[in-house]
Amino acid sequence: MRIAAIGLCDPGYSEKVAAEQQAASVERLKLSITDVVDAGLQPDERRSLQAITALAKQHAEKPFDALFLVQAAWARPAVLLQIIRAFPVLPMVLYSPGSPIVNGLIRSIAPAAGACASLPILRRHEIKFKYAFSAPGAPIAEEDFMPFLRAAAASRKMLGAKLLMIGFGDMRLQATGFDVQEVHETFGVEVESRDMLELQKEMDSLDRKDVAQQIEQLTANWVFEGRNTRPEALQKVVAMFLVLDRWAQECGYVGLSIKCPTGVAAHLGITPCLVGCLLAGKYHYVCENDIPGLLGQVILGFLSDQMSAYWEFYEVLSDAILFGCCGFAPESFLREGVRVRVFEGFMTGLACCSRIKNGPYTVVRLGKLASHTCPAPRGSAGAADGLYRLACAEGVAADPPTWCEDCLGEGQHPSVLFKPDGLSVAEFMRGALAQHVAVVPGSWAEALDEFKIIKGIG
Repeated sequence: MRIAAIGLCDPGYSEKVAAEQQAASVERLKLSITDVVDAGLQPDERRSLQAITALAKQHAEKPFDALFLVQAAWARPAVLLQIIRAFPVLPMVLYSPGSPIVNGLIRSIAPAAGACASLPILRRHEIKFKYAFSAPGAPIAEEDFMPFLRAAAASRKMLGAKLLMIGFGDMRLQATGFDVQEVHETFGVEVESRDMLELQKEMDSLDRKDVAQQIEQLTANWVFEGRNTRPEALQKVVAMFLVLDRWAQECGYVGLSIKCPTGVAAHLGITPCLVGCLLAGKYHYVCENDIPGLLGQVILGFLSDQMSAYWEFYEVLSDAILFGCCGFAPESFLREGVRVRVFEGFMTGLACCSRIKNGPYTVVRLGKLASHTCPAPRGSAGAADGLYRLACAEGVAADPPTWCEDCLGEGQHPSVLFKPDGLSVAEFMRGALAQHVAVVPGSWAEALDEFKIIKGIG
């Protein structure tokens, strides 16, 4: 995360105290954020112009995620307007530290008055901002603005991020449809597709000895259960991973999706579940070319600095939802290493059957529906028809009951029983936007709410 800090204060109005407050605030900020560029106190437009111009130049060379404005006292609007002109679309935190207390006396330099005069200016110029403050003598309150800064950093990371899908329109699922131009305009993300034939040719061109060496390295800690694994199945898994990994490194993809199950399974004779497990060590991954779902995973991943996963709805119980993932889970989600079984149903291939860690998770789903078709997501008063919506819930994952997906034979997918916080199961299900949800461990709903504000989505 890269932040630029600027102090605001009217010249002559307790400028020395304001400078001390600004410096102290920035030093505390640096305890949470390593890359903070401090422009110091800028009390008037004549002195500030050079500093703001220098910041803008740094931003052009290496972009900031957000601005951190420390308003310790009353300030001239002209300086704030200079900042807005130099950074018209950059998210900002307006922070007013409480005045110092000396010998039990609050030596007020009116930070609240200064901030309240600046707030209308930020609103009129439609700046995405967060207002935070501290009481007199109290330290900076990072918890009040860090979710916003995380959201700002995630928003900037998405600009120019690239996703890859192999094939298109798998299973004809309407909830996975998307408009390439709209995705770019809303999130700044590029979506590219490559043909399955190209993938197959690249796989066939690999040196078999090299693939065999990679099989030994990549699967050394895997545990195989049930029927014996066909060597050619593992060769296809690893070969597919090697090609996709190379493409991702060459082209800078942050997320990938493979046309499955009807595409790859039907034509290449392999289910790509374990390919996804290998890819998920480096990239966000989803099946069925679910690009809206993959966008949700990338958002969660950028917000939390973690690898994401996707879960699918399987059953609704009285107090929980059975989420599973057909043969796939990132290794970071697993209690033990990767455990592998052979599919015995209508598809032939290999799948992960490991257990997922229990604990708190955040699940989201990016969708685009008319506002009357489902309840408003958390933190939203309802989005206008046709706009993107990001439904979010936090909850706790526990051990699932014994179960299997009937058409695939015996054996249990990586799965959990998920109990949503603050929502009944019925409320959670009525707000569902698709068959998949994106998921990461931990509590990220507040940062997601800030992300929705920055991106202007419901």
